[in-house]
Amino acid sequence: MTHKVRTIQFGSYKYDFWYGKHVISQLSSWFTNQESIPGCFILIADTGIPPRILEETSAELERAGIVHVLRFQPGEEHKNLATVAQLCEQVIGLGADRRAVIVAVGGGVTGNIAGMVAGMLFRGLPLIHVPTTLMAASDSVLSLKQAVNLSSGKNLVGFYYAPRIVCAELSYISNLPVREIRAGLCEAVKNLLTIAPEEIDRFKEIFRPDHQYHSGELGDIIDFCIRAKSTVMREDPFEKKTGLILEYGHTIGHALELASKGQYNHGESVAFGMLCAARIAEKLGLLSREAVNLHHELLNQIGAWIQPRQELLPAVEHILHSDNKRGYRQSRPGHTGMVLLQGLGEPAMQHDSYITLVPNDLIHEVMQEQIQSKQSVVS
Repeated sequence: MTHKVRTIQFGSYKYDFWYGKHVISQLSSWFTNQESIPGCFILIADTGIPPRILEETSAELERAGIVHVLRFQPGEEHKNLATVAQLCEQVIGLGADRRAVIVAVGGGVTGNIAGMVAGMLFRGLPLIHVPTTLMAASDSVLSLKQAVNLSSGKNLVGFYYAPRIVCAELSYISNLPVREIRAGLCEAVKNLLTIAPEEIDRFKEIFRPDHQYHSGELGDIIDFCIRAKSTVMREDPFEKKTGLILEYGHTIGHALELASKGQYNHGESVAFGMLCAARIAEKLGLLSREAVNLHHELLNQIGAWIQPRQELLPAVEHILHSDNKRGYRQSRPGHTGMVLLQGLGEPAMQHDSYITLVPNDLIHEVMQEQIQSKQSVVS
């Protein structure tokens, strides 16, 4: 077998994760060991996916059944219930029944939209992920969460639903634009800071500014993210306890991503969110200056340094009030719940909760400081 196989286990949910070069050419073989024969495959992809990827995936799955391809417009602005409803209508229009298999081909947005379609049609159709970005392969498909956005916030409508298998073709990922590679590396940095700081020195040797990574290095990054996420999700599949650490940087990051209408991608937005979270934790007396500077060092090393436009700040702060972590603990007026660190690999705890209530004035101060900063390292 030319690919690597990892078994993902989150609570009682279990699925295979295949990754490697030419792994896509072996996907049809997975169905030979399954109890039921697929009626058809419904490939869901956005219109930005290179034709070669769809052609190769379709050709491989045609060895196991009939294949249909459905497309939607790319971007966070189309990650909504309207897109999901339209795709559901199209799947039914194709004559699909309960033996249909939904195949998500693309990045994290596609995975979530297709996951919603799979989970809702006929109260649950088999779901397969073919992630084509490093971010998707190292983050979104390593989760049971399927969700879409409302105008008031990201990922506010959704549910938990597991795929049957993930098939990550590394030749697709290694050919990504630099910005897409960098976005995925932000996820690896987050996992290093929050879960596995003992591996930071090793990845300092791997990360490089030109972002020219061979498939073996990309496989190592994906494998690390699998191990890191499994550490906190094995006993917390719904990410409500230890798994909440995976939301580090996401409170401000999600708000920025939505407010910028995609100008900053998920990785870039979360990178900004992590820098803000680190500085907030320092001001609250939780995190050392050395740990804050390490955030800057690692994100600079992968080139994930952004300074959002000042005029975005009011929209970001407005969206913060609809963050999807509300309700994990009782709210307090003038405060927003955030995941913070009290040390590398140590989530901050407040009243036995992984959510710390942070004064909105402090969040504003730190975001303002970060937007205006011209230095990569806090001095």
